[in-house]
Amino acid sequence: MHRAFCLIAFVLLPGAAGQAAAQRSQLAPTKSSEAAISVAVGGKVAGKKIDGSGTGSCSHAADASIHGVSASLWKVEYSGTSGSLKQLNLTLWRPKDEGPDQLMLGVETKSGSYRIETGNPGDGKGEGSVTILPSGPGGRLEVRGKEAGGKPVQITIDCSGFTEAQGEGD
Repeated sequence: MHRAFCLIAFVLLPGAAGQAAAQRSQLAPTKSSEAAISVAVGGKVAGKKIDGSGTGSCSHAADASIHGVSASLWKVEYSGTSGSLKQLNLTLWRPKDEGPDQLMLGVETKSGSYRIETGNPGDGKGEGSVTILPSGPGGRLEVRGKEAGGKPVQITIDCSGFTEAQGEGD
């Protein structure tokens, strides 16, 4: 009986593993896995201190592409109920050909809304750079720059973990 069980397991497991891998590559992260991510945001925008913490969505794909260019992707979404930060959306495409990053950052605070969009020639709104500091399953993203109106932006975003991002830029 033990031999029969081993033979069945040997025959069935590769097929089951292949199906699971196919499903993982086709499905975006589920909301339940995203809800388990802790996000903490701090810094200054337009000279005013911002802060917020709670659950949010942090995702990363080491191998993605945007407009046919191979790139890594990071995304953060946060909506707050405490602190001065109401909402933050960040999408960072980092091309593997060492071309310029494409950064899209939207920040809504109690005192206003701010936006940075870089990487598209002629379409730029503001300027910014992102430093990524991995830490265990999560990490920190440090954003420095100027929003579309020229006001300074200095934000740190701490994510307790990253789910697998699905590239949507093609």
